[in-house]
Amino acid sequence: MSSARLNGPESSELARQVSSLARSGVPLGRGMEALALELPRGRLRDSFLELAGSLESGLSLEQAIGDHSHRFPSHLRGLAIAGARTGRLGETLARLSGYLGVEDEIKRGLRLRLAYPALTLVGTFSIFLFICLVVVDQFKSIYRDFNIPLPFLTVALLDVARIVTVMLVPSLVVTGLVLAGWLLGRLVLSEARWRSLAARMPVVGTLWRTITLAEFCHLLGVLLESDLSLTEAIPLAAEGARDAEFEAAARRMAGDVTGGASLARAMADARIFPPGLPRLIHWAEYHMSIPEVLHMAGSMFEARARAQADIVGVIAAGICMLFVILQMLVIPALFLPLITLISRLSG
Repeated sequence: MSSARLNGPESSELARQVSSLARSGVPLGRGMEALALELPRGRLRDSFLELAGSLESGLSLEQAIGDHSHRFPSHLRGLAIAGARTGRLGETLARLSGYLGVEDEIKRGLRLRLAYPALTLVGTFSIFLFICLVVVDQFKSIYRDFNIPLPFLTVALLDVARIVTVMLVPSLVVTGLVLAGWLLGRLVLSEARWRSLAARMPVVGTLWRTITLAEFCHLLGVLLESDLSLTEAIPLAAEGARDAEFEAAARRMAGDVTGGASLARAMADARIFPPGLPRLIHWAEYHMSIPEVLHMAGSMFEARARAQADIVGVIAAGICMLFVILQMLVIPALFLPLITLISRLSG
């Protein structure tokens, strides 16, 4: 059995399934075992089987999760234990699974938006490379042999083909190094550190950071609704958001709150949150409605992330269309001199 920790989508699925079992009244141990048999081999199936075995042996859910703590993220363990203690396990995990699914939903939508532009770019770029590396040389030989005057468009294509030929090998080397670095980073860096680096990328980095803000606000709201203290809930919510910068900021925030600072002040001092969020939290502290305002802010960040995903899709489609239009110019660039040659031969 694999002993690796569950990732975000797997944690969301486990929370959703356990929530359904808890609300249906089915014994958790038998229900988890039955669910595990329907799942493909992997970490999620192993987690269900291990929990089912512990529960069937007479352990409570809190004890079972404690025995297998290496598998579950801290925020999931904390919420499951808090829900079991308060008797609201099904409700608590249902809300958690919904909020954890925000990132997967937005990313899935973004992948669908980018699939067609990406495939189109790969196809057209492959054709363009073939033209530059193979076809252009044939036409160039004809133009040179017949001493045909070349229009600007053809000269530009010949120059581009020469640059592509010269830069092909260095480009392949750089691409290989980037892919190797990416693979090494995925193997060496934690998910939180990798996501923190992704947030610094142009265009999509803003989207990742907005998704992280949405998840953090929702998770912190759920944790506070489960009667956890701020000093317990803040680090757990940051771990659930899976961003190294958020985790570091959360540790400072928890220390500030322990020292007597308000949540709004601790957020403002962390400098990782948008300026408007601490103001909202300050208002919520005065009206004793911090979880409600956190969920409202999380929904606001969700809407912003969806809008940003739409913008990324539009930009990708625009780049794809521009490249296709530019490639269409290759045909007249190649054949205009031939028209001149045919006219000369026929005259």
